[in-house]
Amino acid sequence: MRERRTHGSVRGLRREPLVYSTIGNLPRMRNRNCCKIFVLQGEFVMARYTNMLTLTLWVSVVYVLSFICYVPTLLEQNGIIIPNILLYVKYLYVCIPSIAAVFLLVCEQNIKVYFLQMFSGKITNKHILIWAVCMAAGIFCSYCYSLITGVNVNIYLSSASLLVNCIYLLITALVEEIAWRGFLLERLPFKKKIISVIFVGAVWAVWHMPMWIIRNSLGMEQIVCLCIWTLLVSVVLGRTYYQCRNILLIAIMHAAFNICYLAPIQYNIVVLAIIIFVGTLLYNTSL
Repeated sequence: MRERRTHGSVRGLRREPLVYSTIGNLPRMRNRNCCKIFVLQGEFVMARYTNMLTLTLWVSVVYVLSFICYVPTLLEQNGIIIPNILLYVKYLYVCIPSIAAVFLLVCEQNIKVYFLQMFSGKITNKHILIWAVCMAAGIFCSYCYSLITGVNVNIYLSSASLLVNCIYLLITALVEEIAWRGFLLERLPFKKKIISVIFVGAVWAVWHMPMWIIRNSLGMEQIVCLCIWTLLVSVVLGRTYYQCRNILLIAIMHAAFNICYLAPIQYNIVVLAIIIFVGTLLYNTSL
């Protein structure tokens, strides 16, 4: 006797009908495994949404607190007399992103995981070569500008002042990188890494605005150039961090950019753009 086949059945086994959910008319099966898949997908979407909401709140808090650090300086520039001790609040500016990141990680009980991940990578000869090339290019650029224009760009009067600046810039760079590359870059949900790198660069550039406008009193043209420079530096630092996963190397590279690129920002943008272009060609060729 032949088995009777009906629509939706195989070898007499009845297939469960589709039942449409009330959210988005997504079909879901009464089968338990399929239900688990949809539940996991829903949890993933919710976790991704919550993560983006948390990051948006984190960036907003960082912006507000960082601006507050420069309020006493802004008031003094407008002729308002304030206690001198409040003027030192601006030096907390560079620490605000890392303090906010550590506070959030402590609340999430993830601080140990993140810090282990930040320093988990091994620094190879390839990474040291990248840092050396970036540093040498900055020194060469500054030297050529000084030679052509006759303007001395060497702000370091002695080896002692150079050493002090190196230590100071390395510490501040490490504090910054813990927040921007170590925390924010790791948390972004974008599938393409280049989008995450550029996004961090844009957030990083906006964060510098109070320092550029209030402390340095820069014009619009200089600010635009510095934004482009910050994006390019973020591309180098972000791509290198994805390869090495060691925030110490990124901090050293960050400090090297601040120390060695002493020529005007327009020249530095061209040099760094060439470094990125050549580095991308070599990287793609090696693949």
